[in-house]
Amino acid sequence: MLEGNLVVADDCVAEKLDNELIVLNLASGMYHQINSVGIVIWQEIQEKSPSFATLVESLQQKFDSPNITEDVRVFVKDLIERGIILQK
Repeated sequence: MLEGNLVVADDCVAEKLDNELIVLNLASGMYHQINSVGIVIWQEIQEKSPSFATLVESLQQKFDSPNITEDVRVFVKDLIERGIILQK
């Protein structure tokens, strides 16, 4: 379950290149590539530290997708597993 607020991990740095975001997890030394839709999610988390529900509400206003809640849940869980974002 995704509870609390979502924040970008302190040991991650990111750089936007064209339509992609490259994220380096300094703790693991791993690079991660995020697509244009993922960039919107990343920016929301970085700028607002939202709860999962607030994040989904914001994204529903920007995208018309019947599966947005599940799609965002899968993406956020993946970022958490990779140590890129945290739940606080």
